Amino acid sequence: MERTSRGYALAAISAVALVACGNDGGAAATTSATGDPAAIGHVIGSSDAPVTIIEYASPTCPACKYFHDTVLPEIQENYISTGKVRFVYREYPVHDIDVPAYALALCAGEDKFFPVMDDLFEHQSGITDAARNGVLQSALMAVGERHGITGKDQFDACMADKDIRTRLADTYAVAEKDGIDSTPTFMFDGQIHRFEGDIRSVEGFSAKLDELLANAAGQ
Repeated sequence: MERTSRGYALAAISAVALVACGNDGGAAATTSATGDPAAIGHVIGSSDAPVTIIEYASPTCPACKYFHDTVLPEIQENYISTGKVRFVYREYPVHDIDVPAYALALCAGEDKFFPVMDDLFEHQSGITDAARNGVLQSALMAVGERHGITGKDQFDACMADKDIRTRLADTYAVAEKDGIDSTPTFMFDGQIHRFEGDIRSVEGFSAKLDELLANAAGQ
């Protein structure tokens, strides 16, 4: 798991420090907190699902990549696509790379958010290597090009978008209220679970969902 601190995360969000950018642009909408967990974040699954799970994650967190590569596909097939579970993804930056990476996903539009995240997880090691070698901008521009953010002007506008910083800061404030301090962290119907123990496997994660579904059916 990856851990962060309040001061670091807020500094990273306020910076979006990848390039010296031009005019504001992009299309990220500011979210607002309501009683519905899906009001903040990005949702897969039916709003009528009896169980809701929330993931707080970072695109540069190896454990997050493991979950998205190994566990989530099975959970999506067996629980989310069948209407049993609604999945909500919330941004939680733990490295300075995460903020511009999330900016790309948000600028691409809600319908492309998860495809961009899939791309970021697929190329996670290359992106972190690019950051170490001082060529992060080129690596992220290549991701953006694959999802409709074409050319340096569009990329720079995305990086400069103040609404992105506001949205990430708002989501982080909710995470802080929820008591999140590491990634990935899950909330199963409001109960916090770090990615430890049994839930690190498809079988263990499924067993937890089965337990929640049984409880929901008995209410």
